[in-house]
Order: sequence, then structure tokens, then C-alpha cells
Amino acid sequence: MAWIKHPWLRSRYVWSGLAFAVYMLFFDSNHLLSLYDLKSRQEALKKDERWYKEKIEEIQRKLKELNSNEDQLEKFARESYQMKRDDEDVFVLVDRSALE
Repeated sequence: MAWIKHPWLRSRYVWSGLAFAVYMLFFDSNHLLSLYDLKSRQEALKKDERWYKEKIEEIQRKLKELNSNEDQLEKFARESYQMKRDDEDVFVLVDRSALE
């Protein structure tokens, strides 16, 4: 290593440290790219978790409203499941443009 002028670059500890750093950054199972991928996946999962929590709260609010009000329950059953009374006829209108 006579071609290296600086004394701190001649040290085998510096070269071993550099080799170790390169190995840890690029070749180890926990290299930088995998850490970045894991971090981005974690952020996406946190976003999904927030969305699901909001949906759960919304559904719980609707359920509480349906259980507390008989008229709301009947309206929900009629709109969602096309339920009817015995003396009624129900006509379901379908928009053809929505089917295409």
C-alpha cells in the first residue's frame, strides 16, 4: 500500500470498516432497499388501518341509528333488500347505461 499517501488510509481498520459498511448497506438481508420497502409498506398499512377504522365507526353509527329508530330500520330494509309489505307491489328500475 505504498501508493496511498494518507496514513489513515493505510490502516487495515479503516479498510475493514469500509468493507463492513458496504456489506451492511448493500449485501446484508437488512440492506437499505429492503428497509425502504418495509417502511413504505408500513405507511401503506397504516393508511389502510385508518380507513378501516373510519369505516367501522361509520357502520357502528349506522347500526346504532337503525337499532334506535324503527322507521329507519324499515326504510333501510326497503331500500337495501327491496322488502315490501303484503299489500304492496315493488318495481325496481334499473338504469341501462349503468349496466354497460
